[in-house]
Amino acid sequence: MVVDAAATVGIDIPVYCYHQALGPLGACRICLVEIEKMPKLMTACTTAATDGMVVHTQSQAAEKGRRGILEFLLINHPLDCPICDKGGECFLQDYVFQYGAGQARFEEAKIQRHKEYPVSPYILVDQERCVLCQRCVRFMGEYVGEEELLMDGRGVHTVITNVPGIPLTSPFSGNVIDLCPVGALLSEPYHYRARPWNIEREDTYCSQCPVGCSSSVTGRDGQVVRLEGRPTPGQWGWLCDHGRFTYDFGAHPTRLTEARLDGEPVTVGRAAQVLGQRLAAVVREHGPDAVAVLTGGSHTVEDHYALRRFADEVLGGSRAGLVKPVEADLPLALLGTFAELDQSDTVLLLGTDPYESAPVVHLALRENVRRRGLVVKALGDRHLLRDTLAGEEWVVEPGGMAAALAAATAGVSEHPDARLAAEGLAPADESLVRLGQALMEPGALTVLWDGREQDLAPALVALARARGEHPTRVLPTFGPRNWLAAARVGIPTDYETSRRILMDAADGRIQVLLLWGADPVRDFPDGDLAARALERCPEVYFGGVFPPDGAELLAGVLPTAAWAEEAGTYVNMEGRLQTGRGAASAPGQARPTRNILQAVARAYGTPLRKLDEWDPYEGTVDDRLVLPPLEGSVRPVSPPPAAESGFRLISGLEVALTHDPSEVAARTKEDRPARMHPADLADLGLLTGSGPVELSSGDRSFRVGVRGDPRIPRGRVFVPRGLRGVPINRLGGIAVAVRAVEEVASR
Repeated sequence: MVVDAAATVGIDIPVYCYHQALGPLGACRICLVEIEKMPKLMTACTTAATDGMVVHTQSQAAEKGRRGILEFLLINHPLDCPICDKGGECFLQDYVFQYGAGQARFEEAKIQRHKEYPVSPYILVDQERCVLCQRCVRFMGEYVGEEELLMDGRGVHTVITNVPGIPLTSPFSGNVIDLCPVGALLSEPYHYRARPWNIEREDTYCSQCPVGCSSSVTGRDGQVVRLEGRPTPGQWGWLCDHGRFTYDFGAHPTRLTEARLDGEPVTVGRAAQVLGQRLAAVVREHGPDAVAVLTGGSHTVEDHYALRRFADEVLGGSRAGLVKPVEADLPLALLGTFAELDQSDTVLLLGTDPYESAPVVHLALRENVRRRGLVVKALGDRHLLRDTLAGEEWVVEPGGMAAALAAATAGVSEHPDARLAAEGLAPADESLVRLGQALMEPGALTVLWDGREQDLAPALVALARARGEHPTRVLPTFGPRNWLAAARVGIPTDYETSRRILMDAADGRIQVLLLWGADPVRDFPDGDLAARALERCPEVYFGGVFPPDGAELLAGVLPTAAWAEEAGTYVNMEGRLQTGRGAASAPGQARPTRNILQAVARAYGTPLRKLDEWDPYEGTVDDRLVLPPLEGSVRPVSPPPAAESGFRLISGLEVALTHDPSEVAARTKEDRPARMHPADLADLGLLTGSGPVELSSGDRSFRVGVRGDPRIPRGRVFVPRGLRGVPINRLGGIAVAVRAVEEVASR
């Protein structure tokens, strides 16, 4: 279009309704231009650029046309710029200043409409300021596929609103705040909080899931007050609401802000000194193997680099590992990119529903299905597709995804690795053969994987080798969110390393265990092992932002700086490095990890030197990790576990329920996070479709709220991984008993 062609040569044509992601509409008419040999002014957003076309964007006729459009828009627009949150960031202000008339001619009374009308817990609509560009309606209806905003009324009485009595529930609704070119759609948490001239806005990334969306963070008076999407090449800057409205986690009441030793408050300097002296004594007496470091993947690349240097140089080579909520290890050679995802011919959802685990990736998949017919397949222990993402899916028994994928590959391929992976498995039935044929189609294949089932790693390697020259890439949707930062600096990220560290701690072979942002009791797949490790290790020290499960067992706590409180680098799920700058101050005694480790190292007697001289981008290619070659032999995949009586426990990542503690995001926090088929709930006597249930296995049990979801197969109960207070990692299996718990109403 002419508007895009002009932008490529640095010419800015004003727009309201047009957005490249949404396509042309021509509703607002502010982009009028004069094109030679055409009898009238044309809209630049709906006119295709052609060879030899001569366009005048600043002619008298074009500017007169824009002035007339602006005059119409201002007829009923309120004069409340001084109190509008969009003041100073408003396209209407900018264009009126550039093109508008100096004086209004319309003297009649303005039409009054709803002001600051809530359409969700996060979004307010000021209908008087709306210019009816329709960006919000088109984004929700066409791009997201959830028609929760609409245009109501006729003529001059037309307004943007929601269906009466039905608030916006889409996890993408917050994007309309960024899309709105005026002050019609406002962020309720940001309402009246700041103005452009008294804020600090810095480029950053969203820290709530492995996608790491490009963002802009707004800080005022040392606190984060807003997070916005930031368009970058190849990305539109969309955010999910779970990331957008969790920005206040750094000020949450449960945030660690003071150091402690043996439960007593001390200064950070004192805690670092005691820790350094204690580590020195342990290493002298027992050697470096008596100390281990576990990271949780929430800190920056620079922090992970300091941790590795600390373990290697200060502690003399102490072991280090990463706590992940899944047992599987991704073959890094297969790590894909978002660009490869956009160019794929086929996408396989392997155990993951990106709408829940990586919402912005779900938007990208939907757009590729709409625009170019991307083929989507899904293999999991529950239904992974939904109305907004069409495709074909295969639902298998819990624990059977690896066997199904290996059998499907071997059913259509004679490659030795495909045969080896499926050795001992039942031959693929007709349905799985159809899946194998789809995956072996020529063209690029991208797999989105949630990291469950260790045997899926060799099954994926076998699939990649069987496909030969056709590209096969994997994008991990599992956390922890910055786990590839550990891989960047050489900290082992495999499950076995962290398991052995916890086993040695539980067996008394480790005297001091350092948990840096790690919460193994909550996150490690074997929660019982993690709990035993913390109970039996003589001294456990924690450095992080929020206290871990089992905090009462800690010998010491050192509060660290969080996202937006220090500049640092993040590695997202495609292995790409991105830098964020601080816009807030760390509260209380919280300090950057590098500063704390320096203090501990000095107390130990071996200062760390030249930490700040290391460049995390050094050695990367196009700001991306250098990946190893695809090596190693494929092993046979284990058969799926035998069916057992009772319900089957299944799990997955759900960002909406497992993000950092946030008072803003808590407005829409689901208090019944588990899900079961409605018919199963009815069998349990929960005829209302929801209620509390007790899950038990052996001598372990816990209660959780559950709601009906027809996408969960009968006989299964889905509980998201990593929920605080819901230790599914301590049940020890996938067979559980479920019983309804009677609720007692409080007076």
